[in-house]
Amino acid sequence: MNDDGVHRFQAGDVAGAIASLEAACRVADQQQRTTTLVNLAGVLDASGDRARAADVLTEALAVAGPDALAVVHGSRADVLFQLGRLEEARQDVERGFATARPHEKVVLHHVRAGLLLAEGRLAEAEAEALTSAELAAEHAPHLAGHAYANLAAIAEAAGEPAKAAHYRRLLDPPEDVRPVGSRWHRCVTLNSRGAALVTAGDTAGALAAFEAAYRETLGSDEVEALVCRAGVAGNLAGVTDPLRWTTEAITLGRTVLDRVGDRYGTADVLVDALVARAQHLRHAARADDALTDLAAAEALAGAQPPVLAVRASVLADVGRFGEASDVASAALDLAYASAPHLAAFVHATLADIADGTGDRAGSAEHLGLARDLAQATGDVAMRATAVLSLARLAYLESANDRAVALYAEAEELLRAAGDRRRLLVCLHGRAAVEVVLGRPREALEMLDRVAAEGGATPVERIAVCQVRGSALEASGQYAAADEQYGEAVGLAVRAGLWHVALGGAWWRADALVRWASTVDGAARRELSGRALDWALPGALAAEAVRQRFAHGPVRERWVALAAAPATRSAFTAIAAVGDVELAAAYVDHIAATVSLSPAEEAPAGRGELVLLPLPPATGEEHLPYAASFLAGAGQDPAFPATGFALPPRVRLDPAVPSALDRWIDVAEHRYGFPVRSEQVVSSW
Repeated sequence: MNDDGVHRFQAGDVAGAIASLEAACRVADQQQRTTTLVNLAGVLDASGDRARAADVLTEALAVAGPDALAVVHGSRADVLFQLGRLEEARQDVERGFATARPHEKVVLHHVRAGLLLAEGRLAEAEAEALTSAELAAEHAPHLAGHAYANLAAIAEAAGEPAKAAHYRRLLDPPEDVRPVGSRWHRCVTLNSRGAALVTAGDTAGALAAFEAAYRETLGSDEVEALVCRAGVAGNLAGVTDPLRWTTEAITLGRTVLDRVGDRYGTADVLVDALVARAQHLRHAARADDALTDLAAAEALAGAQPPVLAVRASVLADVGRFGEASDVASAALDLAYASAPHLAAFVHATLADIADGTGDRAGSAEHLGLARDLAQATGDVAMRATAVLSLARLAYLESANDRAVALYAEAEELLRAAGDRRRLLVCLHGRAAVEVVLGRPREALEMLDRVAAEGGATPVERIAVCQVRGSALEASGQYAAADEQYGEAVGLAVRAGLWHVALGGAWWRADALVRWASTVDGAARRELSGRALDWALPGALAAEAVRQRFAHGPVRERWVALAAAPATRSAFTAIAAVGDVELAAAYVDHIAATVSLSPAEEAPAGRGELVLLPLPPATGEEHLPYAASFLAGAGQDPAFPATGFALPPRVRLDPAVPSALDRWIDVAEHRYGFPVRSEQVVSSW
């Protein structure tokens, strides 16, 4: 009769099940009666009659033997919890633990997690639910769904929709994705526990959980073992040795796809690993490798927001600002539509693009949005990134008090996140402010602490060299400062960061001019000559970089703002050496370059334009608006087709090289791309 009641309930006949189980209770002996009463309570609970279910379980407790007490206490605790009788439920849970075996503890931990959730004690609730899931994976796989449902509810309550979605996928995987078998449930549970610990900020605990999950898969070449191992490797990359573990996740993911296709949803793991590795390659200044990984990710998943967001950041890092702007704009639209947690990162990338092309106000606006979005989503790392960048902008604008306050805010966030590496970035920023405030010794002490830690990215090492150079220069140690500025440029060149190298060139040139002003005679001439050698080729290259931009505001910002410091530095260096002929040739060169300004509010009228002297019209070599040549067959292949060809060289006499021609040749050789075409026109 007991079995008949169970079968009827499984078939959907609730009334018949209750009748059979009630009949079984009337004839059962003590041991049979406990089991039958528990089954009857389960049917009553499922039918909505929880009050009667609680009474039946109370009756079961009266007849239960020692071996059955834990089951009855756990069952009644669950029903009492659903009835809102929380204190009674809590007492049953604790009594149940006194005699519970591992498989019986699954329900007890499950109920305890629910009780803690009801009290708002989310971290403790999550720990209990994870324990329930671990025990279920090993001792009662049929109960694992309850634990995942609990974990999803806790994540929702904590405002973590991505984590909740992860647990719901474990609870109810998509129809076209096959879950791994019960043999690997413990690995899945440990992996999930590690992810939860990462979110809670417990990196050490997460690492231990991931490593335990990884060990569960060793020694097996089965597809499901590789599926689990790939997922764990991807998570390990987030807490230790990122390049090693993302590479392993990518290798394993590709192996699984080759063997069985995407039967287990491994394509998502592979895409995530490719994007994550691209991020780390980006920080290591390996842009080409990063873009290769992103292309592979897009081939698998299409133009997804994470792929586009990281691609935009890589392009911005290597100075391909025009492309970066287009990709970032597309990424932002997709992020707001389907992945809002990425919007802050994309705004930070757009801030980098604006800053890299001289638009500090636009950069600050994007960083403010990034900070607000990160705060709203609880993304402490992204918020710290935005605050650090805002602090740097404040420093560049000489708003020193604001910079100090922002660096303090960033430091507080980074300490809370346990991010030791970026605390060093914060310390470096504070050192830069100390130099401006006239405290170079304090700055050098801070930079020594940064250098002692090591492990910085190329961009961070460049920045440290520049600030150390500033501190040494402020201390009157000009030669040591120049050495640091030279090291910064060398690092940029070796890392392929051409736009950073251009900035470093004028920075070093200006320092050499300042050094020259402290000496006389041959030493002054030598230092001024060195300044010219750094400033003028860099300025010529910076001005020519406009060819790398499509027409539009980013191109115009580069021309008007980013290249302007280099041009100013070049004029300063020319003045330092006193070369009047070179100055005149450089003025002609600059004047022959056209820059569009479509946003100009008050364009010159026709009457003003006709007052300009007309160029002589004696031959084809005299071409007004020299920079406006349309791109054609003669365009240099080093540049993308953006609409303009390289402008020609400008000379007083087209047949006689000017004082500037030699410097154009130096710039082209040093920076590896053409500055002017081989055509020549007369100056006006």
